[in-house]
Amino acid sequence: MKSAVKVFAFMLLMSQGSVTKLNAQASEMQLDRARRDMAIHWPAAYDPSVAPVFSHNELLIHADCHRTFARLADATAWPSWLVIVKDVSNETPQKTGEGALYRLKIFNSPIQSRIVEFEADRRISWIPFGADETETRHGHYHAWRFVPQAGNCLVTTEETGVGPGDRKDPASGSHLMHKAHELWLDSLRYVSEP
Repeated sequence: MKSAVKVFAFMLLMSQGSVTKLNAQASEMQLDRARRDMAIHWPAAYDPSVAPVFSHNELLIHADCHRTFARLADATAWPSWLVIVKDVSNETPQKTGEGALYRLKIFNSPIQSRIVEFEADRRISWIPFGADETETRHGHYHAWRFVPQAGNCLVTTEETGVGPGDRKDPASGSHLMHKAHELWLDSLRYVSEP
């Protein structure tokens, strides 16, 4: 009997930990939504107010926006400074801005991303989609904004997820996206700052 009570108590504690973790992740997403950058352009289908998954991250980088933007816009160089990305190729070598299509692996998952907004030194956005070339399979929109601040650059990145997988566990998906973007921003700072 005592062992059954111990097992029950252990399971109860573990479930409490899971509930606490889920609540923390949901709170993180709510905070991200409250900090949303209203100057980011969103296609209606990806608007953060209707997307189940949303992440907001920002970081002041001690380099000008021209230098910082150039580092991010050179997607083929990402594997040299961003550990979650590898095997980047530009499938439209004649294009590097809006309309450019890249194949890459993020967390070892193959995706394609098409740049849908490009304003040098100011903003860049892309829609990643799966290897089957359907946007809805992945259902994400990833936007970046660069704001000059006294010789530095405030970089904001936001991403929404509206795909089928995003509806299953939005809080966890937002949390993982938030953590990946923290790494992305820290890595961008590392290669941008003199």
